[in-house]
This record gives sequence, structure tokens and C-alpha cells, in this order.
Amino acid sequence: MDKHLAMKISIQSAPSPTPRKISPHSRLAQSQRGVALFIALIVLIVISLLAATSIRNASTTVSVSGNVRTTELATQAAEIALQHCELSVLSLVREASDSDTSDSYDREGVELPPPTSVTASRWQDTDNWDVSSSTVFPLPLAMVNQAGIGTPYNRPPECMVERMTVTTVELVTTPETDPPTYIAVRDVDSMFLISARGFGPEVGSGTDRPVGSEVWLQSHIEIGAP
Repeated sequence: MDKHLAMKISIQSAPSPTPRKISPHSRLAQSQRGVALFIALIVLIVISLLAATSIRNASTTVSVSGNVRTTELATQAAEIALQHCELSVLSLVREASDSDTSDSYDREGVELPPPTSVTASRWQDTDNWDVSSSTVFPLPLAMVNQAGIGTPYNRPPECMVERMTVTTVELVTTPETDPPTYIAVRDVDSMFLISARGFGPEVGSGTDRPVGSEVWLQSHIEIGAP
């Protein structure tokens, strides 16, 4: 009898894997990580916007400060020109009435306009300023570019002297006039209008229309006022 080696092979099926259950804590942690990332992005955007706004505000502040500074310098130049013309007018009037000129002011070319009955209005026309005119008196730059000044001026300040037409009204009360008569009396030699303009250091030299800071000042001088 043949002996056969019998091999019994048993095939067993492997058990199917059990699905892994995700705990509620894991879901909560993932959700929290997503929210934290979203919040971090928002905070980063806000910080970037704040930084950009701060830089822009700083630039605006610097620009405004520079404009204020140049305007102040233009005002100082205009004040110097206005005072120069005022002192020149007083000096000329004093010389006309007194032969003693020992205390004469250095007028730097400023002269009185001839008597006229026209109301002072030449200062209103910029064409009288922006061209070489005998009625506009530019000051020497040395009067504004004094020692110790930080930024020198390129264009000197200017001034103009005009006679003003002064009208005085007298009321005549006489029995022959009914109603009373008003008589207008003109005196063209008693008042002067002084106009001055100054420029900032950024304005270039020349007599063309200035580009930059420009300040105008005015005053009037009444001679022999009661």
C-alpha cells in the first residue's frame, strides 16, 4: 500500500480591518488649527495695512512740515521788504520837509511815486511784478541772506510804493443850503500804500512768475494825520 503524504492546506481568510474611529477631540483640534491660521492671516493683513498707513502719514507730515517752513521763510522775507519800503517812505518824506539828511535811511533805490489822483491799484496786476518795472523795488539778497541762515534765498523780496487818493468829506451847514451840502476834498499826498511780497528758498532767481512759496503783505502810511 502506497503511502501518500497528505498535506492538508487550510486557507483561512484574513479578517477585514476595522475602520478607525476619529474621536471628537481630534476633530476639534483640527478645527482649532484651521481657525488659528485664518486669524493669523487676518492679523498679518491688519498689521501690514497699519504699517503702510503709518508710512504714508509720516511722508505727509514731512511734506506738510516742509511747506509750513517755506511759507514761514517767505513771510519773513515779505516782512523785511515791507519794513524796508516803510522806512524808505518816511525817510523820503522827512528829507522833503527838512534839509537835514544826516539820519537818512539807506533806501536801496526806493523812490516816491509822483503825485497822482488815481487810486492805488498797480499792485493788483501781477504783470507789474513779474517783469522788470521801475515801480517794483527788489531788495538786495544780503538783506535776507544774513549770517547764520540755514537755507539761503534765491530770489529777493520786493516792494512797491503807491500814493493813495484820500477823500475827506466836510459838511457845510449854512442857512442858504437846504439840505446841507457835502463838499468832497481830495488830498493825494497824505497817504501811501506799501505792498510787498516774499519768496521761499525754493523759488528760483529771476523776474518770471515765481513757482513756490509766495507771501504778500500790505500796510499804509498816513503823513500828517491828525
